[in-house]
Amino acid sequence: MKFMIEYPIHSDVEDGAWIDPANMAAFARAAEDAGIDGIALTDHPAPSQKWLDGGGHETFDPFAGLSFFAAVTSRLAVMTYLTVVPYRNPFLTAKSMASVDVLSGGRSIFVLGTGYLRSEFAALGVDFDERNELFDEAAEVLQGIFTTPNFSYQGRHFKAVGQTLVPNVVQRPHPPLWIGGNAKVVLQRVARWAQGWAPLGGSPTLARTARTRNIADAEELATMIARLGDMLEEQGRGRRDVDICVSNLEVEIGPGGAQERLDEVAARADMGVTWSALALPRTSFPASLEALSRFGDEVITPLRR
Repeated sequence: MKFMIEYPIHSDVEDGAWIDPANMAAFARAAEDAGIDGIALTDHPAPSQKWLDGGGHETFDPFAGLSFFAAVTSRLAVMTYLTVVPYRNPFLTAKSMASVDVLSGGRSIFVLGTGYLRSEFAALGVDFDERNELFDEAAEVLQGIFTTPNFSYQGRHFKAVGQTLVPNVVQRPHPPLWIGGNAKVVLQRVARWAQGWAPLGGSPTLARTARTRNIADAEELATMIARLGDMLEEQGRGRRDVDICVSNLEVEIGPGGAQERLDEVAARADMGVTWSALALPRTSFPASLEALSRFGDEVITPLRR
């Protein structure tokens, strides 16, 4: 089992502690020291105030932020979790991804999604109803430009004739490309070409907001993982070809002690989960660092002995 954590951004609490560059560097190093395998940022370039007031969250530009995290660590994978592919021309996305991969020394993983906020699509001038077609088009472009010099492609809204990506990615043929979401089409895409799947966990309300299927419990998740295995076989691939990252494993160790977390990790591994996304307690910045350290000592270290 590997572990990743999405860096939480709160600009208006603790006198800006969470967006202080020195603290961000300290957090990333603490995660690395704890044995956590990846740090992630998500993607909301133009959120609405209504969404923020309703429980939405702040973000940095993920590619800029991940380059920062890469510069202050040496082992930690830097991940988008996730980047909304239809928001950008795919050649711009490829350039950002390649830049992060080169500057991190080949430590990048990119979780991709179609997006769900209509207001954000509108603000960026992207047709919300085209998002699935734009996603599939971008997936073809990304895999093509990473592997093919002098690459050409006729898109819905662009025409590329003989484009080359330089400098290109360190990881060959390209960094791992995972897909986030719970819909049937997501599983189909994962089975055809992706290197990972990141199902969306959380409440039914969150699933409705994200316009995706709700995964009600562990049994349903296990059923979906088994179905993905069947779909991979239909594509001539196997379960070992795909990582599965499941969210909401609490960092904070409760009254039940570390064994409770170890049991959760074991149950996930039995289902075929290979990564767990950690949920950080919403306390103070210093308390979060302490929670990371304790999780490393009492959960990660025993697992890796």
